[in-house]
Amino acid sequence: MQRPKRLAIAVVLVVGALALLAPAVLAGPDTSATVVRFGNDDVGSPFPPITGHDQSGNGKFNLIPRTVTIAEGGSVTYDIFVRFGIHQPAVYEAGTTPDDIDILGPFPFVNDPEGRLALGDAVSAATGTATWTTPAGTFDEPGRYLVLCNFAPHFAEFGMYGWVNVN
Repeated sequence: MQRPKRLAIAVVLVVGALALLAPAVLAGPDTSATVVRFGNDDVGSPFPPITGHDQSGNGKFNLIPRTVTIAEGGSVTYDIFVRFGIHQPAVYEAGTTPDDIDILGPFPFVNDPEGRLALGDAVSAATGTATWTTPAGTFDEPGRYLVLCNFAPHFAEFGMYGWVNVN
């Protein structure tokens, strides 16, 4: 008689726990906002990439993660880190690819206005770090948005770009 009673209590406890967890699990993660690291200067050698010392630029000039997914109407905050050159995030409309971007300058900037939705402040090595959040309305439509470093050498030579998927 004791065993069926224990089993019944265990079943009630499991069902109760599942009932408490179900709303959180079904709701999923909060995708209204996310954070991306813009620049990864903690990797590679301490030498400026321009010296040709090594290929540190391939590791330094990245967005981490390179692709994020947010909800329609959400935002992305970029934690910008730079020791060499300049980082400046630029967001382009859904469907834009790196091949669509023309480097118009003046040097050292990309400055292609076609399809650009938002442009963050330029952050130099003198400043070192900054934070920029995309303006309201940037990601109001579903699609795949291109985000790149507007500093031409980082974009053109090192492929410093990433994606924001909006559901």
